[in-house]
Parts: sequence; C-alpha cells; structure tokens
Amino acid sequence: MNENLGTRLPAPHLKLAVVISTWTGSSPEHLNRLLRSMQRYPAGVNYESYLCANGISYRLPEDLAGLFSSVMIRENTGFNLGAWDHAWRRLCGYTHVLFLQDDCFVQKKNWLLDFVRCFQSGTGCGLVGENYNKGWDYSWSELTERAKHASPGKTHSEEKIDRAAYYLKTLNDWGIDPGRSARHITTVVQFTAIAVLEAVNGYTPADSYEKAIAAEIGFSKKIEAEGYHIRQIGRHRHSRIGHPQWPRDDFFPRIRRSLKKRHILL
Repeated sequence: MNENLGTRLPAPHLKLAVVISTWTGSSPEHLNRLLRSMQRYPAGVNYESYLCANGISYRLPEDLAGLFSSVMIRENTGFNLGAWDHAWRRLCGYTHVLFLQDDCFVQKKNWLLDFVRCFQSGTGCGLVGENYNKGWDYSWSELTERAKHASPGKTHSEEKIDRAAYYLKTLNDWGIDPGRSARHITTVVQFTAIAVLEAVNGYTPADSYEKAIAAEIGFSKKIEAEGYHIRQIGRHRHSRIGHPQWPRDDFFPRIRRSLKKRHILL
C-alpha cells in the first residue's frame, strides 16, 4: 500500500470508535503509554474510545477513567479477540472500528485518518491492518505438505508444518473457507466496518492460544470469502501504530537493530 494515501477526507456520515483490549495481567504502563501516544499525535478525525478488559477483577486506574466513553469488563476468555468481539457487539451507531491491543503505541500523526483513507481507497476493502504476517504468506500446500510443494530455497520447520496443518484443519472444522494461502492480517491492529463485522459474524471464539492463532487467520479468511480485500496500511509493517513484538521492518529501523546487535556482541 502506498504511504501517500491522498487528501480525500472521510465522508461526514462516518462515526468511528477505537476499541482497546486489555486484561488483568497487563501492566498499567502499557495502557498509559498507548493513551499518551494517542494524545500526542493528532488522529486527524474524530473518534470515541472504548476499553474492554478480560478478567472480572480488572480495575482501571482512576486517572484514566475519563478517557473512555465506556469501560467493559468481562470474563478472561478468548484473548484480545474475545474482548474485541464483546465490545463491537455493544457499540451503537458507529460505522467503523479500529481495534488495538493495549501494548500498542501511536507513532505518527493522522494515524486514524490514514486507516479511514486506506479503507476507502479503491473498492471492496474489508480489513486494514498494520502487518501482513510474512511468515505465513505461503499457500496451504506449501505449508502442510512438507517439501513436495515448497518454493525453491524455501523450507519450513516440522513444527511450523504441524502448526499449519492444525490451523487448516481448525478452519475447516469451523466452516471457514481457508482460501489458497495462509496470508492474513495480524490481530494486533485492525480497522474494519461494522457492516463487515456483521457480515462475517465477528471474531471466532477461541479457548486456547493455538485456536486463537487459527481465529486470527480465520478472520482475514472470512472477510476474503465475502469478496472483500485485506490490506496492510503501509509498505512496511507498523508504520502508524507500533507494537513491541513487531518492530518496523523498513530500512533504517533494520539498520539500527543490526548495529545494536553488533554493539552487544562487542
């Protein structure tokens, strides 16, 4: 996706919500950092914030209470997808939602406006995120049938092959069309329309980590099965909203990481 998303403003009838997931075991500093970054960088468009916490014992720090239109507290099930799914079903009057994990951080102005513009650019977009998971951007046959269908110079570990077979079987068991490949948008930062969520019946419940990964893949696949496209917002991952697990992969961040590693080894 081109970094220059143009200047077209979003239609005035759009009403945007930002839904943040957290849980009882998350450090309060994660949420603090995210909210500070949201205040530091202008979003470029109006929105309302919602927090959904997994764990009935969760308590929001008092100094943050006024920053959310609503705080939802639920049982600790389903990981962040469970929280996101719980939240969007309780939103009223919104057209689009940006979903975030609480350990994300905004790093560029117009961060929300850019998601709106990317979603509206072209036709048929159903999901915009910060990261195509390149490690899974292979056909299912390449991932599950050992070396038989492997691309030249590309091999996958036995563990990854077994995981891919599990994800493929789980998607089929859930009645989700897996498509031809495992390509998907990671469920760390995702922007979509309420109409799309309704069309695919939201996120699939998951009661284990491996099923949660299958549900992550499955969400992109359900959207594609409805005839929509999925997009990464920038040429490089996490160009607007960062996450500790996924450092930016453009040139200068890669050089800085390489130099840091070399310094450690000296």
